[in-house]
Amino acid sequence: MLLALTLAALIACDDPPVHDGDTLRCGTESVRLFGVDAPEVRWGKRAAQPFADEARQTLFDLTRGRVACRFVNRDRYGRYVGKCWSSHSPDLNAALIRSGFAKEYRRYSKGAYGRFENEARNARRGLWSAAPAP
Repeated sequence: MLLALTLAALIACDDPPVHDGDTLRCGTESVRLFGVDAPEVRWGKRAAQPFADEARQTLFDLTRGRVACRFVNRDRYGRYVGKCWSSHSPDLNAALIRSGFAKEYRRYSKGAYGRFENEARNARRGLWSAAPAP
């Protein structure tokens, strides 16, 4: 019984479609990366936020090959919220934040990815490239 529950909490796929810098599709599930807040892509008449394309491309590059996600929760839109890994990274969530093209979504992560955001900020990567030097 416990094994069945554990397996149900995991999903895996190959080369998933990527919606934006913090959302991908694994099979029938739309997966929101836990603790990651990437700039929004263009939607309708709303223009894309700065670095949205770079964030999406970074997630796309990190998810070529095998991807798996462990269930954390469902968001208000019913999306699967997960901690994910791939053939390219043992922690996709941290890799996105470390790239500088996404921030930590502290409201939910409670600081779990803070060191990766600080690393990106101190190196002035991505979103932090125009920030004053620390």
